[in-house]
Amino acid sequence: MKKSIKKILCVLLVMGLCFSSYPVYATEQRVNVADNIHNGTEETKEDGNIDSAGQTDVNEGVMADTNLKPQEDVPSGVNNSESTGNNSEEKISADSVDGEFSDDNVDGEEDDQAEIARETDEIPENTEAESYDITEKQDEHLIVNYATHVQYIGWQEPVTDGETAGTTGRALQMEAMKVSLDNTTSYTGGISYSAHIQNIGWQNPVADGNVAGTTGRMLRIEAVKIELTGDIRNYFDVYYRTHIADVGWMPWTLNGQISGSVGLADRVEAIEIRIVKKDDPNKPEITTQKSYLQGLSNNMLTYSTHVQNIGNTAWVSGGNVTGTTGRGLRVEGININLNQDSANALSGTIKYRTHVQDIGWTEWKILGQYSGTSGRAKRVEAIEIKLTGQLATFYDIYYSAHIQDYGWLGWASNGQASGSTGISYRMEALRINLVRKGNSAPGNTSDYYKNKPVYTPTPKPAPIDAMSQNAQGRTSATSWLIMTDTSKCQVGVYSGSYGHWNRVFLWSCGPGKASTPTVKGEFKIYGRGKSFGSRTYTCWYYTQFYGNYLFHSVLYEHGSMTRIQDGRLGKPVSHGCVRLDINNAKWLYYNIPNGTKVVIY
Repeated sequence: MKKSIKKILCVLLVMGLCFSSYPVYATEQRVNVADNIHNGTEETKEDGNIDSAGQTDVNEGVMADTNLKPQEDVPSGVNNSESTGNNSEEKISADSVDGEFSDDNVDGEEDDQAEIARETDEIPENTEAESYDITEKQDEHLIVNYATHVQYIGWQEPVTDGETAGTTGRALQMEAMKVSLDNTTSYTGGISYSAHIQNIGWQNPVADGNVAGTTGRMLRIEAVKIELTGDIRNYFDVYYRTHIADVGWMPWTLNGQISGSVGLADRVEAIEIRIVKKDDPNKPEITTQKSYLQGLSNNMLTYSTHVQNIGNTAWVSGGNVTGTTGRGLRVEGININLNQDSANALSGTIKYRTHVQDIGWTEWKILGQYSGTSGRAKRVEAIEIKLTGQLATFYDIYYSAHIQDYGWLGWASNGQASGSTGISYRMEALRINLVRKGNSAPGNTSDYYKNKPVYTPTPKPAPIDAMSQNAQGRTSATSWLIMTDTSKCQVGVYSGSYGHWNRVFLWSCGPGKASTPTVKGEFKIYGRGKSFGSRTYTCWYYTQFYGNYLFHSVLYEHGSMTRIQDGRLGKPVSHGCVRLDINNAKWLYYNIPNGTKVVIY
């Protein structure tokens, strides 16, 4: 009995030692694993593995800490939890216990250890690998390399990450480019880019170090588009900007947008490219300014005139005629518009003003505003048109007026006056053209403005004769005097003053015939008009001196200034008026002021 009691006490002692060490350690292991799962990273291994016999192998980390023997040294039939302990504890052999442990106790411990194994198996697989990828990807970055082929230089050395490729301040065109990535990431993809080329347009995109543009052909790059491909574009953006002639650096743009100019025939001179993570706070600023400029075509420029007896004419595009020709109708006003793409429009506007009868130069108008008058029967005599902003940087504006007696004048440009002033000539039609800077004018650029009538008589010195002697004793309210000798059928035009009259013209005339004589005496000029007549004839440029008595041209067919119906001069033929050659009548109409004395004898 005593031996049995001693055996029981020994077993209890060994069990006490085992339960005071191993279960506590196993609990700590489970807490650490849970904590590590919570942190998203597993830093420890499983507590152990269940072998085919239901026994648990103590993990190597525990063995290292406690200097335990490997499992194969533990006698069979003894739970390995009892083999834990320090080196000072006595090892109990299987013979000493004589099978005193029941099968129920062994089975129970095997169930507990199996539960530990199941809890360990619930830890997500590859947790450690996923954690590593996330950490690494936070540090991943792309390096962009790019090189340009420049006029007269050839291929330059490659640059990286926002450095300038090409030239500035040297007026040299970029002709080709190559772009590639140093990809240190685990993402797939690359970089794609295309160029808009002089005389070619947009080329097909190329990728990863291939050449976009041309070499050996002296063709400029005018615009570029760059974008990322594959998985990379989900995590990174590509930013870029170009330096173009006449403007300088364009604003930053990104991910396949256009940078440069299209339709302006303007060269790209340099480029800068950056690859930036989408969440990078230091990425280039994208502004509301346009990243590229869109050129204009002549059909974007439209204009319309308001014409006598017609009203507003239909809108026409650049270079076409608005108004009328050959009908003697005045232009009374004009409107100009420019239908460009607002998203990429050039800055600036078109300004214009008109010279109007009895008003002079009007205030400047801008696109879409009417310049001139309507409903007042006042002619436009001249026009000035000019550009502002980028429109003026890239384009010249040309315009040509059709005016009475002269017809089409030469092409004026950029604010010059086209038409006439000071001679009361009407504008009848107009043409406008936009021309890219450096290109030729649409036609002759001389004689675009007039300030003298078509016919200007050459003054002749006055002879000392009876008419001139008669004139010296006359006064006039102006510096002009008109003498008319009905017997000799002559009109003398004098300038000067009382006692100092000098004859400047002596014209043949057609005074009233015997049945309808011209009134005689001293009179004053007080009115004038362009024409009068009937359905069968027209007389031009009349100047009124008494009632219905007039100086005017000979008779023309109705409405015509070229087909003479009765051109007789040098004899009395009229119904009382004084007929003159049309050019002489026109000179009186434009030059002799009201109040001038007229002497008929």
